[in-house]
Amino acid sequence: MKVNVRDQYGKALLELGQRDERVVALDADLSNSTKTGMFGSAFPDRFFNMGISEQDMVSTAAGMASCGLRPFVSTFCSFVPGRSFDQIRMCVAYPDLKVNFVSTHGGISVGKDGASHHANEDLAMMRTLPNMEIYVPSDPQSAYATIHHVYDSPHPAYVRLFRDSVEYLYDPEEPFDPSHSHVLREGDDVTIFTCGYSTHDALKAAGILEGDGISAQVIDMQVLRPFDEKTIVAAAKRCGRIITVEDHSVYGGMGGRVCEFLSSAYPTRVSRLGVRSFTESGSPRDLYIKYGLSADSIVKKARELT
Repeated sequence: MKVNVRDQYGKALLELGQRDERVVALDADLSNSTKTGMFGSAFPDRFFNMGISEQDMVSTAAGMASCGLRPFVSTFCSFVPGRSFDQIRMCVAYPDLKVNFVSTHGGISVGKDGASHHANEDLAMMRTLPNMEIYVPSDPQSAYATIHHVYDSPHPAYVRLFRDSVEYLYDPEEPFDPSHSHVLREGDDVTIFTCGYSTHDALKAAGILEGDGISAQVIDMQVLRPFDEKTIVAAAKRCGRIITVEDHSVYGGMGGRVCEFLSSAYPTRVSRLGVRSFTESGSPRDLYIKYGLSADSIVKKARELT
């Protein structure tokens, strides 16, 4: 059964609003798409539609946090952080204020909205900011649990969600720990690090590789800060070959973070799959094929490495 991760965000936010009167939600005229409208319908006095004014929305949320409120800020990834990086940097990250940014429609999986809405730089931008926690859930269960997790964490957080509905990768009846990476499939020949929407193609690729006699380990790197160094080193020692796959630019994203760490901790051969240019409009599947993120692209790279 496919479920939309944005719906799980709306559900979790509504539950937090019922639990804590300090929780407020701010949106930039996209509440139907981000699903903050669920919170707004239940708590109209704690929901603020800021219009197409993302910089003001971030600054307002910072002011609310400084007064003891618990703001959740939502729009598309192309707008937060894309249009409001200065305000995020100076008003939230620098004073370490507890603002939760939950941005949706990340990466080229947005599809036909085209290059203006394909946020392929957002993780790189947020990774540069001290104090900022970063999460990229891959399925409905991890998205739901991550929202509750960032509510409890002491630092500002960025949660990146995607547009399409997907199958559950984690048991919806079992607790999910968003604080570290998760091994979704064991393997000895190559490790595939991935996150978000790309995780589903990575698992499909691992199944194809099994038929070739290649044992692929798949690790869901759903949290980029705090960074799970232990899991990465263990994978490097086990396989000696790593592929990173992400619906994001190869420059500064999850793959870059893996390489930065391993270069000093345990030098290992790493091949990165991700976006390397500006993109164009198309269906998510066609774009994944064109820009080298599909299961077949992952299989091809794994065969080259092994």
